[in-house]
Amino acid sequence: MTVTLSETDVRTCEACWTAPVTAARVTEDGRDLLCAMCAAGDYPRRVDLFPPLGVYGLSARRIEMGKHGSGSPKTPPDQGPPLPNPKPTTTPGRPPV
Repeated sequence: MTVTLSETDVRTCEACWTAPVTAARVTEDGRDLLCAMCAAGDYPRRVDLFPPLGVYGLSARRIEMGKHGSGSPKTPPDQGPPLPNPKPTTTPGRPPV
């Protein structure tokens, strides 16, 4: 089966990401470009890089929140050990340890 690819189509299988595209599977969401092994095994695509919102991992909730939807920045829950007081002195000629 020969698959005609446009300039914007991927050239690597969308299921295994290693083999070149040799088959296309038409689904309700569009066209899956797969290698022969993945098409014969009916493997699913591993990830949608550009879903309807445009960028992988971007949800409608994040879009509606705006630039700083959760308010002002907050300190992390675990800030680690306190800094030494007074600051340790450095030894001339040797990097601090």
